[in-house]
Amino acid sequence: MTEVNDAVLHSGGWVEGHTLLSNIATVFKLELPVKGLQVLADKLEPLEVRLDEESRETVAKVTGTAGDPSVEIRVTLNVTFIHDEPDLRRAVPAVPG
Repeated sequence: MTEVNDAVLHSGGWVEGHTLLSNIATVFKLELPVKGLQVLADKLEPLEVRLDEESRETVAKVTGTAGDPSVEIRVTLNVTFIHDEPDLRRAVPAVPG
């Protein structure tokens, strides 16, 4: 997660928030300039965070047709972790009432 955050920062953007889905996935809410979208995609590749075909096509379309490249856009990045570990379980205390 730190490496993804660093890639976003180096792309000129920032992480607005994230949601952890057990140890299976994380959803990042990002904001970055249009010109940083391809930079982010390129920086994610060495981290083995690979965009699917539809996402790569969208990056190409947005960066190729957007007017002002400094305009900021909101992006959601869903990262699914591939591993053999069991689902993360947490005890949730009962709330009286």
